[in-house]
Amino acid sequence: MGTIRRAFPLVTALVVFAAGVAAGQAAPGRAGFWGAFGIGAGGEAYDLQDGFGYSEQLYRPTFSLRLGGTVNQHVRLGGEMLSWINQNGDAIESLTSALFIGQVYPFGSSGLYLKGGAGLGRNAVDFPDGSGLGDTGFAGLLGAGLEMRVSRRWYLNPTVDLVQHSYTGRGIDNYRERLVTFGMSILFQNGR
Repeated sequence: MGTIRRAFPLVTALVVFAAGVAAGQAAPGRAGFWGAFGIGAGGEAYDLQDGFGYSEQLYRPTFSLRLGGTVNQHVRLGGEMLSWINQNGDAIESLTSALFIGQVYPFGSSGLYLKGGAGLGRNAVDFPDGSGLGDTGFAGLLGAGLEMRVSRRWYLNPTVDLVQHSYTGRGIDNYRERLVTFGMSILFQNGR
């Protein structure tokens, strides 16, 4: 819950900024196929559900790829791959989500959107000899972003996302991981 409280000022700033952008910018004209590649920073924390709650967050780089289609000016649907990566000695720890997503644009003339998604999550530890271990479980996402037009088909896209993974495995029943990401994407659309 503390993470959500810390992210609230950023979401509020995005809403205020979107209102300012909408006041000085024509409607973005969302249409057709779209894709976005992003980088950012993500704070990962885990909860073994042993009564101690979530661990402290560990911030590391994140990478995302989103692709999809535009239903209308208010809705985009697609898929997203989001990965958090941590090098820990020789091992590489990762937290990856493969999600079906929907983006809703509540203000037609603004680039502000709210995002939700669901799919598969995987945490893994990979070693240089090619061995590794990991678990696969359910992943859910809530987020927000702002599309800021830089040319006819290209946009800058600051984002904030909260991703939750739920697992059973590694001898621990029902553990979960949480990732809060702050990122910047470059978005392309082939429509209008």
